[in-house]
Amino acid sequence: MDMRLLRYFAVLADELHFGRAAARLHISQPPLSQQIRILEEEMGTALFLRSQHRVELTEAGKTLKEQAPLIFAQFERAIDLTRCAGRGEVGSLEIGVISSAMVEPIPRTLGAFARQHPQVRWTLHEMTPAAQIQALKERRLDVCFFRVSHEDPEITSEVVLREAAVVALPLAHPLASREEIALRELATERFLSFGLLQSQLARFLRDCCVDAGFTPRIEQEVVELHTLLCLLREGLGVALLPSSAQQLSSGGVAFVRLAAPAPEV
Repeated sequence: MDMRLLRYFAVLADELHFGRAAARLHISQPPLSQQIRILEEEMGTALFLRSQHRVELTEAGKTLKEQAPLIFAQFERAIDLTRCAGRGEVGSLEIGVISSAMVEPIPRTLGAFARQHPQVRWTLHEMTPAAQIQALKERRLDVCFFRVSHEDPEITSEVVLREAAVVALPLAHPLASREEIALRELATERFLSFGLLQSQLARFLRDCCVDAGFTPRIEQEVVELHTLLCLLREGLGVALLPSSAQQLSSGGVAFVRLAAPAPEV
């Protein structure tokens, strides 16, 4: 249906007078009559009863008059949504994350995005960085967040946050009360780590230890940060973690900064 015809109908249905309706529409009366006839032909029924002295709505016309505001509103909404879609403000996003990255500012950024773009539905997928990269290439993810940059010609990446790595230790550890620790001082420690095969962060931090002159002795590899923090609290080793991991700790773990130059993740 031509929305212009519906607008002509709505004005005439309001005025019930061709002359006044034509004046409101800034057209002459004959074209208005012609457009109304075209609309009636499209609808397959008469919308007005015309006599020499009056114009009345038929039952079909009354029904269309009731529905017209809803049609106009839906049409405007369709236009708005179409424009929003063109600007990327409507639709859906599949977002990949690693659990250790779900600290500020990422949750705050997602919250602000949800408030600014309520028409966009987004779903979080907790995945390893390798799985995220693969899903991104297969177009199963639209964007992902992980710790260590990934050089790949098919992927564009930007840094949204840099934070220093810190040493996480049980509170009873002799180094837990220090203000800072040199990485080489951890050479004889038992390490807890994310899986080296799955975690770019774990491999990066291991390489930092190698650059400091030792290969870390990894006692346990875990998948989740929560599991790692629980093992630390029980005194089962030390770990190198992003400083934001402190936000997720429930206690029993000391976080000590590394002496410069501290690696950033």
